[in-house]
Amino acid sequence: MTVVYPSVLVLGVVPSLTWSVARCLRRAGRAPVVLGWHACTPMMWSGDCRRYVRWHGLRRNGVALDAAALAHVRQLCDSARIDAVMGADYDTALLLAQSTQRIRACAVPAASTITTLNDKWNFTRMLTATGLPAPDSVRVDNAAQLLAHSLLYPIITKPLDRWASVGFQVHASRAVLERRLLRGKMAAEFPLIAQSYVPGWDVGASFLAQRGRLAACSVFRHTRRGERTFYPSVRVREYVERFVAACAYSGVGHLDLRYDPARDSYFLLELNPRFWASLLYAERAGLNYPDLLLKLDDGEPRQVALPHSGRVRLPLYERSMTLATRWFSSAYERSTGARL
Repeated sequence: MTVVYPSVLVLGVVPSLTWSVARCLRRAGRAPVVLGWHACTPMMWSGDCRRYVRWHGLRRNGVALDAAALAHVRQLCDSARIDAVMGADYDTALLLAQSTQRIRACAVPAASTITTLNDKWNFTRMLTATGLPAPDSVRVDNAAQLLAHSLLYPIITKPLDRWASVGFQVHASRAVLERRLLRGKMAAEFPLIAQSYVPGWDVGASFLAQRGRLAACSVFRHTRRGERTFYPSVRVREYVERFVAACAYSGVGHLDLRYDPARDSYFLLELNPRFWASLLYAERAGLNYPDLLLKLDDGEPRQVALPHSGRVRLPLYERSMTLATRWFSSAYERSTGARL
């Protein structure tokens, strides 16, 4: 029997994430069409998409209100007979979440969930309210407030809405913090969030949910560069289940955590309400999240999908393409003022 796969349109403005989503879909036997911001990107020649189309009329900040961008999406859906549309990154996920247009979008978090919990302070307050573990944290608007905090050193300061550790900075003592403030050496601008530093190592928890019910989850530790180690953690999965239930989450997401071995404790740090940088590692471990998202849209799966345990290292081609497409993201940031 011949299997007929739905035609998929991937929207993206961050090339590394867009290509990772298209690559996963291609490896699942699908032939995605990509609608991207860049006029030129390596994925045009990668063979991982059936067709690459330049996205006209897209603007950062309030993109869902841009009629020209949405009209282009609808036109392409009709001409290419698209069955499903998914966003690869923050902007495109928000576009689909806010849109009231006739677009056949895959499951996506509510727009209020995306915009509210993308802010690390709002996210931390939500964790506290639901009893989920988070570091001691304060929101600070200026240098005086930062110096007056009651957190124990060392502390870490972060921008409210950046990711990939951009603007993160550890301060070993008050004296170190005072010197950096005096010399203008702070990596993050005010307002920012300050948190007690959690010793230990980084842990990632990726997931797929439908109306507050967990459909897939993978937990991994960051080991050496270019490698992830997936392992079963009932405790982390329970945290994820409680989180998605608390905000009636639908779609894909990724939680960053820290594990402190001295206290045998996990702490949730931030949410990425979109696809994430380690997406291809999860696919190699047996969880193809873009493909699962399409199946979720069809009413599947019935049980929580889990990855294979063990160490995963990407092939040289995928590591090289990830680096190449990541370089192209800077063009979007420069021309639009985006905070990628």
